[in-house]
Amino acid sequence: MTDYSEIIETAALFLRDQKGDRPPSDVLRDALLTAEKQTKKQAKTQATAPEFAALIGEWQLGWITGTQRSRQQAGGLLGAGRYLPRFLGIRIRYQPRDEESSTPPNSGTGGRVENQVKVLGLTLTVTGPVGWQKGGSTAEAKRANRLLAFDFTRLHAQIYGISLFDGFVRGGAQREALFDETAIARQAFFNYFYISPTAIAARGRGGGLALWYRVNGN
Repeated sequence: MTDYSEIIETAALFLRDQKGDRPPSDVLRDALLTAEKQTKKQAKTQATAPEFAALIGEWQLGWITGTQRSRQQAGGLLGAGRYLPRFLGIRIRYQPRDEESSTPPNSGTGGRVENQVKVLGLTLTVTGPVGWQKGGSTAEAKRANRLLAFDFTRLHAQIYGISLFDGFVRGGAQREALFDETAIARQAFFNYFYISPTAIAARGRGGGLALWYRVNGN
């Protein structure tokens, strides 16, 4: 295990188990930046995307830097990054596509995502398709081979277990049907540069970094 991956894994295990030493935010940020650089170097010689199966399961957001815009708005609040409290339940779940999808359920290129936020008695869950982007030329493929595009097409809102809304949003049915043919320039994405059984880390389209840790039992 390299030094930077050891720091990332230590942070993820601390977030999950609340045991051991928590790496300072600036140290974790530097480890993530190093991991990102290493992945970019590898992409020059490896044109294949990671298997989607490595992401399947439930992950809790544990550390963020925020997007470039949010960092400007927050001033020095985020600093080098910030660990999120466990009670702030922001979880992401990846799963295979359903049988009606054009992508086979066991495909290594894509699936579905569920992002859930719990605040007091309110639970908001957005879901939609995801897929690794593939470039047309060799250069494009190497640049895009870790861009996981996604689109949140459905919303389920509950308050204290009572359903308030459950359905497509903003033309979600049409967007979902056209997802696999939509260009990356028109999609949101995460650029995953670190994937392990314990932790995943990515840079979002807005420029922010994020670290998730696998929830026990997944």
